[in-house]
Amino acid sequence: MIEVQNLLKKFGSLRAVDEISFNVKKGEIFGLLGPNGAGKTTTVGMLTSEVKPSSGKATVNDINVKENPIKVKKEIGVIPQHRSLDRKLSGRENIRVMANAYGVNNKHKRINNVLELVGLEDRADDNIRHYSGGMLQRLLIARALVHDPTIIFLDEPTMGLDPQARRAIWDKVTDLNEHDKTISLTTHYMEEADALCDRVAIMNEGEIVERGSPKELKKSDAAENVIKLELDGVNDKVLKEISEITGVTKTEVKDEKDLIKLLVYSENGDEVSPRILSSVNSSDLKINSLDIREPTLEDVFVNLTGERLKNG
Repeated sequence: MIEVQNLLKKFGSLRAVDEISFNVKKGEIFGLLGPNGAGKTTTVGMLTSEVKPSSGKATVNDINVKENPIKVKKEIGVIPQHRSLDRKLSGRENIRVMANAYGVNNKHKRINNVLELVGLEDRADDNIRHYSGGMLQRLLIARALVHDPTIIFLDEPTMGLDPQARRAIWDKVTDLNEHDKTISLTTHYMEEADALCDRVAIMNEGEIVERGSPKELKKSDAAENVIKLELDGVNDKVLKEISEITGVTKTEVKDEKDLIKLLVYSENGDEVSPRILSSVNSSDLKINSLDIREPTLEDVFVNLTGERLKNG
């Protein structure tokens, strides 16, 4: 569905996207993750014909995006991060504007179909100034679907939404995928990527630093166990001993009121935890609790990029 080969975008001397290559398979949900400035938005811009590549090749449904941008736009639906809706119009009227632009046949029926798909049929004729954030996002999805594209690009689809509205959008994304839509998703939410994506690519400084399914990434070399200890205190001697244990990659101390939380990152939590306990006990520190957490997608992301994104 989407093939990217050595795609480069330069702004002066800045290589915003640095000769990346990846593919998105038919029928999958593909996630593009990365901190601000990683090159995600520029990459999506090139794939949707909004940004002209400096070099390299990208195709959508075997259509070269650089050579046939208008033809590509007919194959894709784009749900942007910033809501580009006309607030003077109703939901139905906003969709009709897009349907007219694409020359959609049987407009009335198609508009009703997409409104029903996103659950807005009862509010379709209300001015969108009276819509909630979740309703506006669903309207954007309906608008992007009116010309029946095969590939959907979603850019931060749940940004700023409350948990209930976010889950509703997740359900709609899943429904779209089940209706044979291939989806490219850009998100800052690790839980969202983990729940929705079949595969993800993690970008940093214009390059793809890792790719695979969330499950694969959580078992990769970039994934680590996190051993969390709640202590009544901590000292430099204990921290030094723990940091020198083979298999321990780093430690973090969080002071929370009358409690100290010690986070120990390790390649194998089960193997190093007895040595950590021995070190703490020998220093006469009281352990209130100990928990070994399996690696999360956020842990992988932080290890690869050095930055922490949002988790749910």
